Amino acid sequence: MMLDNRVVFLGYLLVSALFFYWVLLEAYIYIGVLVFLHVAYKKWKKNSAQTIDPHGKAVLITGCDTGFGHQIALRLHNQGFTVFAGCLFPQGDGARAFRDRKCARLQVLHLDVTKDDHVKEALKAIKKKLPANGLWAILNNAAINYMVDIEFSSIDLMKRIEEVNYYGMVRVTKAFIPLLRTSRGRIINVTSVKGRIALPSDVAYTTTKWAGEAFSDILRREMYRFGIRVVLIEPGNFGGITGMLNTETLSKMEATLEECWTLASDEVKEAYGREYINQQVAGLKASGSTSAPEVEPVVDAMQEAVCNTSPEYRYLIHGSSKPLDWYCVCAKMNELLPEGFMDWFLEFTSPLPPVAKHV
Repeated sequence: MMLDNRVVFLGYLLVSALFFYWVLLEAYIYIGVLVFLHVAYKKWKKNSAQTIDPHGKAVLITGCDTGFGHQIALRLHNQGFTVFAGCLFPQGDGARAFRDRKCARLQVLHLDVTKDDHVKEALKAIKKKLPANGLWAILNNAAINYMVDIEFSSIDLMKRIEEVNYYGMVRVTKAFIPLLRTSRGRIINVTSVKGRIALPSDVAYTTTKWAGEAFSDILRREMYRFGIRVVLIEPGNFGGITGMLNTETLSKMEATLEECWTLASDEVKEAYGREYINQQVAGLKASGSTSAPEVEPVVDAMQEAVCNTSPEYRYLIHGSSKPLDWYCVCAKMNELLPEGFMDWFLEFTSPLPPVAKHV
């Protein structure tokens, strides 16, 4: 009788193991099929994509003094578009490089996206110089960044960043929608991987990028009826190769951190300690040093967003000088994993300055 029970028990274990093996096998097959179909669809879509004819079409780009904006302006001009390059510094090196080309299809505009009168003047100037097929796209690229903790960040500093990164995007978009309605063109908004993941010590910049993501999603759904596409560009770790974390900007950010420390209350200074600000500065420099070595991946995505007849809704572009972009990996994990785990993961793996421990 004991032997029979053992046989039954072993048989039960064998059947259970086979059942679970079958379930796992089926799951792997199912997941494998989904991955295969997804990759095949992406490849088919890319291979079957058509490119619009750029001739007689204009594009407005903000933030063209340096970085992504400067490079995509040159790329689209070389492709045949008429490009209106918005520059904050019309006598700067970036604007001068555009003028040196002496081409009517590359126009420099003095454009401060925080000022209503600048945007109105840009609209008037563009209307006078539009080619035959009108304004095809606007590319909201202008942005600034100062990485500061919430308790150190003044309201004025947060407003200054919002005026460029968020309200500048809104201001330009609202002004030029009527021209895009005529061309049934598109709006491309540059946010960031930080529009998907909330990281410590970067409240002002990150909140503007989350706002830009929400604005773009709402705008996309409102523009369906007019045939205007809205596309998001979400660069990863490219700060060191652009104006975001280059040597000049790092110096400004260090000065801002010093100012924030000076203006902080005695209670805040005691809670954080002077060493925390030093760690912030070191963390900024370390983050810039791991940046992608070139801007081409982002410029390629921008070009596709402008030129592809069926662009993606959003382009998350991995950067970094390392094999994996830590920011983009975290953004993807943030979509799938519990918040508690992500809090723990960010605290122990972040390349940013260390987060103060809970007491």
